[in-house]
Amino acid sequence: MLVERRPFLLRYVIALVSVGTAVAIASLLPWRADPSHFTLFFLAVMVSAWYGGLVAGLVATVLSASSLDFFFIAPIHSIDLNWPALMRLSVFSAVAAITGYLTAARRHAEGALRQHQAVLEERVQERTAALAQANTSLHAEIAERKRAENELFKLQLQMGRVERSATLGRLTGTIAHELGTPLNSVLGYTQLLAQDELSEQARRRLNIIETQIHRMEEIIQHYLSHTRGASPKNEIEINALIRETLVLLQPIFQQRKIAVTAELCDALPTTQGDNISLRRVLINLINNSLDASAEGGKITIRTLARQRQAQCAGVTIEITDCGIGIPKEILPKIFDLFVTTKPFGKGTGLGLDICQEIIKAHGGTIHITSEVGQGTTVSIHLPAGGSTADLSVSEANL
Repeated sequence: MLVERRPFLLRYVIALVSVGTAVAIASLLPWRADPSHFTLFFLAVMVSAWYGGLVAGLVATVLSASSLDFFFIAPIHSIDLNWPALMRLSVFSAVAAITGYLTAARRHAEGALRQHQAVLEERVQERTAALAQANTSLHAEIAERKRAENELFKLQLQMGRVERSATLGRLTGTIAHELGTPLNSVLGYTQLLAQDELSEQARRRLNIIETQIHRMEEIIQHYLSHTRGASPKNEIEINALIRETLVLLQPIFQQRKIAVTAELCDALPTTQGDNISLRRVLINLINNSLDASAEGGKITIRTLARQRQAQCAGVTIEITDCGIGIPKEILPKIFDLFVTTKPFGKGTGLGLDICQEIIKAHGGTIHITSEVGQGTTVSIHLPAGGSTADLSVSEANL
């Protein structure tokens, strides 16, 4: 603590107490002048100068010289201003001055040291903050670089998927074009057979064949229109589309002895898109459930109206089976091309990828949850109304 910060009165009280203590201790020694007397008063002067500064040290000097001359140097109880007294006063003054100077110098040095320490700590804190900021920026840059690398990797995967889908689209268009001619020929012969005399059962079966040929022609024209870039968009009632699909697949359900239950919400909003594309999605997914289910199994098709929150209002379609399920190691990549859980020669690994592309083109999403031995649920979410994206997506069965 600096001298200037110490109480003013206490500085001089310390000087008086120091000299008084020296007088009290010296009085216990022999009355004659003794070196111990001078030592005690030197200490009193030094303590006073150390605590109270130069002025307090000079006050203690005068008091010490006077007390020493009055109490301990003959003649006792008198003060003679002779040259020995002046010499003692000079010595005490020198001691007080030197002590005060050294004390002040030491305290100023301590103050400068504390100031330098404060500056150093401030600089250390500034440097630490700068290093922390640089470290944070470096971590952010590393995270941004990783994110950019992940985005680039995803973009490369998407480009690969687009290229493969485009190739499949061209291949599908070629096959559809090539199948048109033999189908027209079959249809012509069917119509010729219809002119002959046939039994009622044969004529009914011939009508079924003709109906299915017309349907195949419709599918072929649909593929060709997609290959040419056409994007038909119509208002679709999902429940009606599901009922039509189930009627179409009813013979297969009976043949495989699979019970199919439809739990359709009555208050579904309509959606915009291509009903043929969505029918192909439903057929593919139901065929998957059929292939995964054992004889006597059960498939449930459910529709739900999604709550209107911001732009999320729409339709949810769930197809649930109790089949063999999908292994955990395959489930994350089930939508990749050529990934299938079916035996060799039965599945191509194209259907789910194409279903996903069709649903995305309609502005929706498709998710699959499955557990081995328990079954699989496919959830499709489609937006209500509004415009959809380009629907030019080729399709194929699994």
